[in-house]
Parts: sequence; structure tokens; C-alpha cells
Amino acid sequence: MITGMTWKWDTYKTAALGSDLWPATWGPDDNLYVSWGDGGGFGGSDSDGRVSMGFARIEGGPENFRGININGGKNPENKPDFPKKGKTGGLFFSKGILYSSVNLQDGKWPFVNHVIAWSADKGATWSRCNWFFEKGEGNFQAARFINFGKDGSGAPRSLRGYAYLLGGKQHMGGTNTSIFLARVSLDKIREREAYEFYCGPGKRNKPLWKRETESMVPIFADANGADLGGIVYDPALGKFLLTSFHTGPGQLGVFEAPQPWGPWSTIAYYSDWGGMAADGEGLTCDFPQKWMRSDGLSAWAIFSVYGGSAKRGINAHDRFNLVEVTFSRNKRQNSSKP
Repeated sequence: MITGMTWKWDTYKTAALGSDLWPATWGPDDNLYVSWGDGGGFGGSDSDGRVSMGFARIEGGPENFRGININGGKNPENKPDFPKKGKTGGLFFSKGILYSSVNLQDGKWPFVNHVIAWSADKGATWSRCNWFFEKGEGNFQAARFINFGKDGSGAPRSLRGYAYLLGGKQHMGGTNTSIFLARVSLDKIREREAYEFYCGPGKRNKPLWKRETESMVPIFADANGADLGGIVYDPALGKFLLTSFHTGPGQLGVFEAPQPWGPWSTIAYYSDWGGMAADGEGLTCDFPQKWMRSDGLSAWAIFSVYGGSAKRGINAHDRFNLVEVTFSRNKRQNSSKP
């Protein structure tokens, strides 16, 4: 359905120099909520207000946004819950509760435990589960939630009642080339035994889910590399938008699918996105549903890149980055909302 995209670099904005990651979710109060790593957040720097992981609220629209540090960072509303260790690439609101998939940084990457944390006061204070997605060769590496709109509402009818969490497999050396999918009932997000993993199509092509990770089947694969940048539902088009870095900051792919498990079609595939290249890391790239236009063809990307070539081109290294994008649509096709 989507035949291409344009990055409107004349709209490009940056903030929070020295802080990276920046996953986002749409809160029940109509604000965006974000998290950063290794910096002071909005108004801070790499050293001023520095925490391992902080949380912030973004008020206003993309043209005139205002970032406010909620937990940690410079001049925060609340003291940090993760001052020395902890990182997240995934945030998700549901029924007023803010959830986060947290890398506890308790081992040598990629062998770290991941835990589900939650906040009942919009990021002011945090609690965490007493179990892990455990570290180890071949284990599921919990990373990013799928976001479905304001306070988690707006999921397609066939997907309602569940939270969806994506990630790769932990392995030493080589390139991660596959992304896997888990789901859990919204009422049981804090229960490890309630998580199920996508294991391929079953009867009548309906997805098959099992609780054993050994049966997982990738929902996305790229032989060049697959470091998940983000995934969000575009309700106007009835499509899921997935971003993946196949190597470094400028090596970005953008894909669309009618379901979270595919099949995926390529919208764009870059080797020099933003004038950047392969040296360094691509961390996140997501299109918050709150900032999508009603036709689904215009959005704003929040993204984070680090090191090497991230310092060239648009120089997006280690900061909050924001840019408008537009999608081109095949006018002969209608939307196919699942």
C-alpha cells in the first residue's frame, strides 16, 4: 500500500544533547511519554543531571513541543529510580499504567536480564516484576512494545486484549538477523507464565502461540541485520510500520504489514539515511501515533543514533531527534484494516 516515503529534513529538530534511546508512547492525558539513557534528559547534558535511565513527558505538538523530566535528569519532578543501571527501548500505556521493558545491565551485552517495570503515576515512581526474561544464549531479548494509540487504545479488533512485545535472541558474536514476537493478556502483563510467543501460522492461517520460547518463529528477518528501531500501528491505513537498522545509523529500513507478524513489504531501505553510514549504532526510530495526521500519510519520527557516522550528515549523534515524514500511497488500493 505504501510505495515510498519522504523525510522532510527542513523540519528537523533536536534537543537533550547527550541523552539517547528515546522510545515513546501516548499517555491517557494526551501527552507523549519517553525515556532516555545515559544523560540529563531535556535541559541536561551528557554530565549535567546524568542518569542511566530517565523518563520525561512531552507536551504540545511536534512543532512546539516541551520536554519535562519526570523521573531523573536535570531538574526532575521526581528523583531517579534508575540512577546507575537500566535502559529501555520499549514503553507502553494501558489503562493508565505505564509499562517499560528494562535491560538491567547486569551482565556483558547481550547476556543481560530484562524485566517488566510499571508506573501507576505516569512515570513518577516505578515498580518492577520479581522475574526476568532471563539472560543466556538463544533466549528472548525483550525490547519494544507495539503501540496502538492513546493509553493503548485503538488496537485492531482481532488483536485487542493483549500487549505485544518484540525482540531478538541473545547470542554472542555475529549479526542479529531476526525479530520475534510475544503477547500477553493486558490483565496479566506482570505474570511471566502468561506470555506466549508467535510460532507461525496455524489452521486457516491464524497465528499459533506457545509459551515455550524454543518454538518461536521470526516475524521479520533481514540477512543484512535486524536491530529493531520501533513498531507502531497506523490506523488510517490499517498497517503496522516497523523500522529496523541493518547495520549502523544510516542503515535504516522501513517496512509495512497488515499484521504484526507480517508479511512485510519494504517502504524504504537506506545505506546513507540522513547522510550517515554504517559506523556507529542505530538505536530507535518510531512514528508516535499521536503525531500522525488523520489520513495516516504524514507523521513525525523520533529517533536516536550513536557514534561514528552519526556525527556526520545531519549530526544526530546522542540526542533527541525529531523530523516530519510523509508516505506515498498506491491510490488504487484501499486500506486493509485487520
